Amino acid sequence: MEFEMRGTDSAEISGYVNAVERESRVLHRVGGKPFKELVRQGTFRKALESGRVVRLMLDHERTICDTSSGLELREDNIGLHAKAVITDKEIIKAGREGRLTGWSFGFRCRKDSWSEDGEMRTLEDIELDEVSVLTKTPAYNATSIELRESGEIREVRFESGFDFKQSDSAKSDRFAMQKIKYEVLKRKGKMYHD
Repeated sequence: MEFEMRGTDSAEISGYVNAVERESRVLHRVGGKPFKELVRQGTFRKALESGRVVRLMLDHERTICDTSSGLELREDNIGLHAKAVITDKEIIKAGREGRLTGWSFGFRCRKDSWSEDGEMRTLEDIELDEVSVLTKTPAYNATSIELRESGEIREVRFESGFDFKQSDSAKSDRFAMQKIKYEVLKRKGKMYHD
């Protein structure tokens, strides 16, 4: 997530809500065994083409704005990208204090598929209800947090959340993280090398 102050009472937030084709953290369901989830490429694009109004929220609890009032959403080759200029004092304060942890999204599933062992769910068709700026741990990894004031980058933190000792796909997870870092810095005219 990029968080850029615009004067003293507004900020622009942008970043990837979800990197498509990437596994989530382990999720838990009532009465069922833990599982991971991924979003198939094109799923967000299809949801956005429906024309539904999608809200921007804080921690899935409070609406800040929506796609009819300043929230911009698009899916590209990395995933679902969001951008909005906000004046919400709570989010601005959390951004300045370094308490923003990433993004999440709320949806209704229209079509999914499960692995034979029931440990992987793939979302193929959804109704996208909202995207949230978070102050808690996101379900999906590879989130970037950046704070800029007066056009200068003050701090950049990349939160991966991956446990590479337990991940079967550590190399691809690491590659996805590097790709997102590269894209963020490339847009700022900077070069990234790991």
